[in-house]
Amino acid sequence: MKKLKAVLFLLIGSVLLSVAAPVAAQELELWTFVDTHARWFQEQAERYAEEVNADFSLNVVQIAYGDMHDRLQISIQSGGVGAPDISDVEQGRFGGFLRGGGDPGFVELNALLDGGGHTENLVSARQALYTSMGSVYGIEHALTPVVLYYRADVWEGAGFDPQEFVTWDDFVDAARAIVAENSDVVPLPIFERLPVVLLRQQGADWFNADGEVTMDSAESIAVMDWLLALKDEGIAAQTPAGDALWAAFKDGTMISMVGADWYGGFFKDNAPELTGKWKAAPLPAFEEGGRRTSVYGGTGATVVATSDHVEEALSFLEFAMLSIEGNVRRFELTTLWPPYIPAMADDRLHAADEYFSGQDLGALFADVGPEAPPQWQSAFRSQLNSLYAAAFQDIIDGNRSPEEVFTEIADTIRDEMEFES
Repeated sequence: MKKLKAVLFLLIGSVLLSVAAPVAAQELELWTFVDTHARWFQEQAERYAEEVNADFSLNVVQIAYGDMHDRLQISIQSGGVGAPDISDVEQGRFGGFLRGGGDPGFVELNALLDGGGHTENLVSARQALYTSMGSVYGIEHALTPVVLYYRADVWEGAGFDPQEFVTWDDFVDAARAIVAENSDVVPLPIFERLPVVLLRQQGADWFNADGEVTMDSAESIAVMDWLLALKDEGIAAQTPAGDALWAAFKDGTMISMVGADWYGGFFKDNAPELTGKWKAAPLPAFEEGGRRTSVYGGTGATVVATSDHVEEALSFLEFAMLSIEGNVRRFELTTLWPPYIPAMADDRLHAADEYFSGQDLGALFADVGPEAPPQWQSAFRSQLNSLYAAAFQDIIDGNRSPEEVFTEIADTIRDEMEFES
């Protein structure tokens, strides 16, 4: 009898302890490679905990671009060892997760998007970047419309208003006049992906809608040749790396930048002392009446399939990524123009931006956004980008011609496609 009482006492005690014990907090881990994304995610997690689930917390881990994607891919391939619950995946790297069978290791989001009525509220061209065989695996952060950022104090001080440029010929004529007065100034910085950004402005890409490689098309080669001619003339120059780039903006050496919406946030983070000196305008067209924007970059938020908290992760992404409030706040923090259509008309997207000389940056993105061209995805994009990055310096230095390099890379990718087919 004593033993029976003791057992009952222990059972009752354990039940009472389990009832009294607090529910364990749900801490999820998220990986991103962008500091502006990291700040926004953290803020949204705090808002989610206040409004939806008080036991929710999010450990936001920021990792360098290449390292993050490499680690994520290795983690997924090893069955989820060390993988996060949620991860940003840059659109240029997403195709690499599709190699070897087509299962990228992320949770399919069709049920969330269709069931929640969100599919029609998202710009389909952006969602296509994270779609394979009809399955959607990511939610895009930004529309990524590309504009011309420029040092207003320098251009206007020289008597030119880039807002009035209609074509690239207008830009080049003004740039020549500026360089004639100061040969140290660079009106058009050439960064690694500028050729394909300008190619998209003309309605083409390095892959087409059918997934075929078109990097070696006549249009693609012509864009690179045009940039090299501007470089030879002293109007364009290669961008320096890292902090040297921001130093060149700060000292007035580089006075413009072809950049997507997210580049506005980069300026604020890396050159805050230039507040009030920058403005932005539509891209000059290649011919009068042509497209005044392009697209560059893009990142999708994904849920890793091996997560122990899939439902909570999906709930959080719906709260943050698929709401007007989340999208508006992201623009306020990062200048990412929302790909979430219901948020586009919100008045808060049109506040005067002190950094950009009081300009309504949102109005510019809203104006050019409908012209944003498609950006084609491929399982081989990551490999093509890597081959191009390795050869870019040789092109810039004049060691190899664009035609030679682009043809070689395109043929290599075609061989890879045929081998894996």
